[in-house]
Amino acid sequence: MKTDMIILGIASVWGLYHTLRNKHILSGLVTLGLIGGIILAFLRLNDSSFLGILVFIISASIALLYTLFYKNFSPAKRIIIALTILPTVMYWIFLVNHFQGAEWLWYSLFLPFIAIIYGIMRPVYLKNEWGFIIILLAEAFTHIYPVLLNQRIL
Repeated sequence: MKTDMIILGIASVWGLYHTLRNKHILSGLVTLGLIGGIILAFLRLNDSSFLGILVFIISASIALLYTLFYKNFSPAKRIIIALTILPTVMYWIFLVNHFQGAEWLWYSLFLPFIAIIYGIMRPVYLKNEWGFIIILLAEAFTHIYPVLLNQRIL
C-alpha cells in the first residue's frame, strides 16, 4: 500500500510538473483530475476512496474523448493514447462493480507499456499528453507489480 502511494505520488508530481511546463489547458485539467482522484482515493475519509476512483475514471474518460475527437491528432497518436487509457479504466470499472473477468483484464494492463514503447520507437508527438500518460502508466504498474511479485516472476 505504501509503495503504491510512493509510485503514484512520484508520477503525480512529475505529471504536474510536466503540465505546468507545457501549459496545455485540457491535458492539464485531465492531469489535475487524475491527481485529485488519487489523493481522494488515498485519503480514505467517509467513502472518499470510491469518490476518488470515480474522479479518476471520469478524468481518464475525458482524456479518451479528447483523444478520439480532437481533429489534429494522427491515427497513431489516437491509438497510443487510447491503449494507454482504456485498459486501466476498464480494469477499475470491473473491480469496482465486482464483474467477473477482472482477473483476465489484468493481462490488458501490459498494453499501455507496449503502446508507449511503440510511440517512442516510432516518433509520435506526445508532448502535451505526457503528464496524464505517466500517471496512467504508474496506475497500471501499481496493479501489475504485486501480482508479479506473488508469482515469483520478479
